[in-house]
Amino acid sequence: MADHDHFSHTGTDGSTLGARVDAAGYAWSGVGENIGAGYGSLQSVVDGWMASDGHCANLMSPGYTELGLACARNNASSYGLYWTLDLARPR
Repeated sequence: MADHDHFSHTGTDGSTLGARVDAAGYAWSGVGENIGAGYGSLQSVVDGWMASDGHCANLMSPGYTELGLACARNNASSYGLYWTLDLARPR
């Protein structure tokens, strides 16, 4: 997202979260994603997710047992910092 100044759950190539997780070779039975942009710290992005019903539901879901979290910076982009939290349950 940071490299392409693109903020969306859909990739710049039109890919879905499920397609990207499949392409990474992860065998999943459930997958979800929270994204955030412009937040200056992990605490602030988590606070934002907790204040959003859908994002909070992802965080609190007992259906997810594994996660990956990343932050990328591009000061030339619209938001500067981009956060992605992928949540999953393996098959």
